[in-house]
Amino acid sequence: MKALLFLLTGVMNPLTVTQAHVLPVFGCGSSCRVETEQLSLPEVMNDGWLKIKVRQRTWINTCDWETQECRDEPSSGRAGPPVIDLWLFAGCQGERFATSKNPDRTDSWEQDVFYREGDVAGQPKFQTVHGNPFMRWAKLCPAEAEEGMLFIQGSLDRFRKALEEVK
Repeated sequence: MKALLFLLTGVMNPLTVTQAHVLPVFGCGSSCRVETEQLSLPEVMNDGWLKIKVRQRTWINTCDWETQECRDEPSSGRAGPPVIDLWLFAGCQGERFATSKNPDRTDSWEQDVFYREGDVAGQPKFQTVHGNPFMRWAKLCPAEAEEGMLFIQGSLDRFRKALEEVK
């Protein structure tokens, strides 16, 4: 098989998909993280949304307080399955992000990537409690995400400055 692959492509190993369009790791709560592996290149759907297939691995960090040793374990229970293949969707113009088990976006969980109401209206949703939709969307829609990225950078700069003032 490798000989055939070499004859067709000139390389001995299958081509790998770059990881440029996914947020590699995001938090899912205390001692919880989700690692994302990009399985396909982005595709434009008929309605203009982008879609990409990914594999997500959820890890829980557990500690034994007697031995003071901690380790990462695959998730279970409320944190969801330890490994799942999903489709990520980005509506760049509409500032929407969705995930679904199906490539046609049926059964999707869709949400705004910006807050729309209250004191935080217009700010990006990049917190763990929402599943970090802004940063996941921004990887697929970098031009549309530019203003939100500047807001996040400003927040980090203000936080660093506040820490320096405490010293």
